[in-house]
Amino acid sequence: MKQHLRSVSMMLAFLIGGIFHRQFAPFEWWLPIGICVMLSITFIGLDVHQLRPVRMHFRLLLSIQILGVGSWGAVRLAGYPALAESLYYCAAAPIASASPIIVGLLRGNVEFSTTAMVLSQIVFAVVTPFILPLMVHDSSMDYLTFAGVVAYQIFIVVGLPALIATTLRVVYPPCKAWAPRLRDVSLGIWSLNLVVLTAGGVQRIILRGYSLHDMWPMMLGAGVVCFIGFTAGYRLGRPNLRRECSQGLGQKNTVLTLYLASQSYATPLAYIGPVFYVFCHNTANAIQLWLAAREQKRHPSRLPSA
Repeated sequence: MKQHLRSVSMMLAFLIGGIFHRQFAPFEWWLPIGICVMLSITFIGLDVHQLRPVRMHFRLLLSIQILGVGSWGAVRLAGYPALAESLYYCAAAPIASASPIIVGLLRGNVEFSTTAMVLSQIVFAVVTPFILPLMVHDSSMDYLTFAGVVAYQIFIVVGLPALIATTLRVVYPPCKAWAPRLRDVSLGIWSLNLVVLTAGGVQRIILRGYSLHDMWPMMLGAGVVCFIGFTAGYRLGRPNLRRECSQGLGQKNTVLTLYLASQSYATPLAYIGPVFYVFCHNTANAIQLWLAAREQKRHPSRLPSA
């Protein structure tokens, strides 16, 4: 039911953001606040003692970076810098906080997915300030200045939530119980973020006069990266963590990279790819859940092994 509500919310958010883009586009300042609140809720509810990294986690995290940098490098060498930047935003994003929920619905290893999600946020926060300045050209800043700007922006949306959650858990330990009660609040913030992101994307398209000819490579590229992520993750996780690794490489917190893609140093057209990726990975999740439900209906006593 929750996943159905999430899918409906996503479609409504796209529709509202697209229709009322003029009204919602000016609220892009809300995005870092919304991201911060959502991650704070996620981190407050984490049981740190249950986070147990294993070798597969490091293979998964390395694969995320390889997919991000590899996608950028291959397309950049082909002579398409805007598309390369767009694909990096899609592929290098950390694992979405919804991933453990989806894995639970697929009857997979939620503990593994939760640990992977948390570790991916840490790796994203540490690595991105050093990598992104190499991916994006901004003549107004040197490398160190650029890295400092990116590090500050990532601290606001990743480091600050971790600090807030840690402080609350130390000062008031029972706050851990807030997380389940605030899931609906988190869903509402996620939906609002999608409205604002969609509105911002549509507004950029209109103001800069982008045509379908300009945008279709970004959309196609996002779809290809999404497909590669889910399928490569499924192969990576053999034999017992296929669904978990598929979610890890495919289900991305693109709201974080969309926040970076909306900055003045980013190529405006590159914003289109991760916007479309939101639709792609939610569609992939819907298909996975439908296939799992069909399999369970056919074989009620059979539980997925991965």
